[in-house]
Amino acid sequence: MVSNMEGVEIVIKPIHLERFIYAIVIIALAILLIIKWNGGACDVATDTTATTTTTTTNQTNQTANTTQTSDLCSNAIKDQDETDVDCGGASCPTCAEFKSCNVNADCASAYCHQSIKCMTPTCDDGIKNKDELSVDCGGHCTATKGEFFYDGACHKEVEPQLSGEVEVSILNVETSVNADSQLAKIDGVTFNVSNGKATTLSGAKAYIYARTSTGQPYFINTQTSEERVYNYPTPPIDIPALDSGEVYTYSVNYSKTLTETEADENYRVVIQIRDDDDNLIDETTWTNS
Repeated sequence: MVSNMEGVEIVIKPIHLERFIYAIVIIALAILLIIKWNGGACDVATDTTATTTTTTTNQTNQTANTTQTSDLCSNAIKDQDETDVDCGGASCPTCAEFKSCNVNADCASAYCHQSIKCMTPTCDDGIKNKDELSVDCGGHCTATKGEFFYDGACHKEVEPQLSGEVEVSILNVETSVNADSQLAKIDGVTFNVSNGKATTLSGAKAYIYARTSTGQPYFINTQTSEERVYNYPTPPIDIPALDSGEVYTYSVNYSKTLTETEADENYRVVIQIRDDDDNLIDETTWTNS
């Protein structure tokens, strides 16, 4: 290429023009790369700022919600899930006595009567509430009223502990002296039978014997050698069916003079409890002293 300006001749060869265009393209690409690089850095900075702003906003909202809930529990208005004004529900404090409630957790007394009103349970309100096992009995009422709940009812006595056995005990033996012979005489015996088993005792009988201090029977049927035929002063005593833990007390009155036994001599009264198959269940002995 030849250019003539005011007498100056400029000669531009094709190779030079090509190199100039290449240089312009390279410079333009470099500028675009720089712009792109700076733009990406700005984007990162912008994203970080946005994240920080979002986090701060969430924290602010949570604080605002907590403050708002607290305010709602003291605004003298029954709102949210409150069961009464500013109390009950999941967010507010528990309610005082006579305030409305739905469940026990709504009440400071931990008792919501009939899901209507908060009340303080007592041991004479005629209602099975709090931890009572029956109406006004058991639980916290045991210490207050001194009553004990078992067998489906309240009792003044502590529940008896089962021994696992049927036991007979002699409570009293009444004695005197035969006015004619001056020999010892048995006038009556009081005993009880307790069923310490977990099952009912039925068909049992009590047999009462009088024996010497060495354990020999006073009277024996010489024909059968059976002590019981003549030695007990009354027929066998039928023991009524006893439920588990139940006790039966019985008194038998009679007048039985002991042969060849002075009033100051030792002798014995023996009571046996036998089942309906005549098996010995238990036996106890009282000694005169």
